[in-house]
Amino acid sequence: MPQARPVFNINDRFLEADNRGLARIIDFYRFASAYSNTWITLDLSRCQHMDANLCAPLLAVIELVKTQKRVRTFMEFGDIVNVFYRNGMMSHLQGLGNNNEYEDERESTIPLKKFDQADDEIFCNYVAKDFFGHRGLFKVPKKIKDALAEHYAEIFTNVGIHARTDLPVYCCGQYFPQKNVLKFTLVDLGVGFLTPIQEKTTGGIDNDNDAIIWATSDFNTTKDESLGPGGTGLKLLKEYCYKNNGSLHICSGKGFVNMLNNRALEFRMPHPFPGSIINIIIRKI
Repeated sequence: MPQARPVFNINDRFLEADNRGLARIIDFYRFASAYSNTWITLDLSRCQHMDANLCAPLLAVIELVKTQKRVRTFMEFGDIVNVFYRNGMMSHLQGLGNNNEYEDERESTIPLKKFDQADDEIFCNYVAKDFFGHRGLFKVPKKIKDALAEHYAEIFTNVGIHARTDLPVYCCGQYFPQKNVLKFTLVDLGVGFLTPIQEKTTGGIDNDNDAIIWATSDFNTTKDESLGPGGTGLKLLKEYCYKNNGSLHICSGKGFVNMLNNRALEFRMPHPFPGSIINIIIRKI
């Protein structure tokens, strides 16, 4: 008889893009990484809701274990399957990449996209059209949206420098009209915040959360001065959130920092994420 396919069950009824939701994604990554040259099943059928922007870290780790361990993932979606068609997750799983052939009739998702390091212009167009052109941000002044788009352009451009990786960047988001909230997530699969910052500070920063806070403070940057100024993108995203009742979540390694209301709430993840996650929540749009 053929051997049964390994199954990872996520039993949470609600999965949100916070430290607890991301912990489940990391748990799945650890589970999948223990295998090689096989298929596994990720069972989400018990979930009643999953924030669509969690698809960015989820797809990132699905493709990472496929590349590293030749582990392929079959997903059981259950009743929440519709959003995975609408935001493009299903198209990625079907091998169609960014070419989503399904329509989002609710106009609530920011499509799941994967970008290579050389896709600067494509990424900037995506941020301008799909993120800041989304109906959920209609009331945000153009001047502010343009400035925020520039911050994201800097973050994307610096992934290769700070994250030290040529692996893709993953992005997606979701608008919740009844709550008047929009969430957007960007993921890279690089070395994380701590390694380059620990080197830059000669060991002065020695843990993930301190590295995240350092990177979002005082225009700090690990960028070589000869390459021009850096360190503004994350800091200015944080300042926007502080001034507009938003939140900036950053997860890297075992670190997770939630920046809101002029304070940084620190959490320690049970296990490290293999890269970095930047999640912005825009409220009362």
